Amino acid sequence: MNSKPWETLPRDSRFWCFSAAAPWPSNQDALVDAHLDALCATWAAHGAPVTAGFTTVERRIIALAVDERGHAASGCSIDSRMKQLQVLGDALGIDLFGRMHVYVRPDAQSPWELLSLSEARRANGEFLNTVAPCKGDWRAIQVIEGSWMRPKRG
Repeated sequence: MNSKPWETLPRDSRFWCFSAAAPWPSNQDALVDAHLDALCATWAAHGAPVTAGFTTVERRIIALAVDERGHAASGCSIDSRMKQLQVLGDALGIDLFGRMHVYVRPDAQSPWELLSLSEARRANGEFLNTVAPCKGDWRAIQVIEGSWMRPKRG
């Protein structure tokens, strides 16, 4: 593996998260890992390599992070990353860029259900979270009540 291990990236690393419109099949895990490893290992901004890593959750979420203490990810490098993710999504036959759907389940023993954002805000249980200001603030699986999706009322 040439990318930086997820656990070793600092908490303040810049963070992006993508939710697949459907889970990829388990027999595609090696393809996903190899593609994301290559993406992170070759990610460069203005010709300078960035320190990047990834993790996946439940074959539905792809999280990427960059330690910007060395080199920051720039507009062109982010565009390039998006193109590489599009190639991965095409290979899997899955949209990786849907922002208006959320995976929700009533409890950890239940299967994930894909809901629209408005439906998910009304649901109970937990969800696969794709929103955080930085890597260290991200919790992949989060309880709906009290989260950004449905804050507790004072």
